[in-house]
Amino acid sequence: MIKITPLQLCGADDRGSNYLWSSDRTGEFTLCYRHAGSSSGQHYHEGVSASKNPEILYLISGKATIHWCPLGGSKIETVQVEAPARVETPINVWHQLIAVTDCSFIELNSLEDVQKDSIRVWREDFEKTLVSKP
Repeated sequence: MIKITPLQLCGADDRGSNYLWSSDRTGEFTLCYRHAGSSSGQHYHEGVSASKNPEILYLISGKATIHWCPLGGSKIETVQVEAPARVETPINVWHQLIAVTDCSFIELNSLEDVQKDSIRVWREDFEKTLVSKP
């Protein structure tokens, strides 16, 4: 359900590298810096805010682990992400980002979007909701 797309390298030389990415979203975005070992998220979005349906972030630097599970799911999945990459999270999918290294990312939403469309469920509480398969 979580969609990870590596960014396209369009050029590199002794100065560094360039990657292409596009967005149909405009407005205020959020630039985040996270320290290795820190956790973000532990929530899901209902789609109240168009900028959270789906949630899109661009991992600019570093490595992260994303834990996720659709509401009503039976298991928390884990995916590793290495910059530069686009991460897309649909609505009604609980998710948590843990920085493996110091990292930075841009969320294509404002803080207001986060406040009006984030349902916080701490991981310990979310794990209690997982549906057991017979």
